[in-house]
Order: sequence, then C-alpha cells, then structure tokens
Amino acid sequence: MKLSDYLQSNDISQADFARLIGETLQNVFRYKEGRIPSRKSMRKIARVTEGAVTANDFYEIAEADQVGVEIN
Repeated sequence: MKLSDYLQSNDISQADFARLIGETLQNVFRYKEGRIPSRKSMRKIARVTEGAVTANDFYEIAEADQVGVEIN
C-alpha cells in the first residue's frame, strides 16, 4: 500500500505520522510523493503501519514493465 493511501484510509495527517515515526513533516511529504526513505525510516514506517506500508511499496518493479505487466 502506498503511504499516501495508508494515511488517507486511516485518517492520519502527515504531521501526526511524522511524529509517530520520529521524522520531519517535510520528510513525510517527500515519502508520500515517492522519495525512497532510508532503511531506518522504512523500518519505522513498516512498524508504525503494522506492515501495511513496506519497503516494496516505495519501488516500482522495473522487470514487470519490461515484460508488459501493468503496475497500478
């Protein structure tokens, strides 16, 4: 699940989420817009979201694009 979808479906503001993971609001905005978090930040995000948002959710799968599989 994308971070933006998680925040919206759980009615969590970016500011509240930033506090939960110990990051700045600016970093959460960047993550929401597609910037890949550090390994440490990814662990925090996965823990706080109880696995709903994982490292894989920040990456597009290039191999799927190459074989014609659509990614949503």
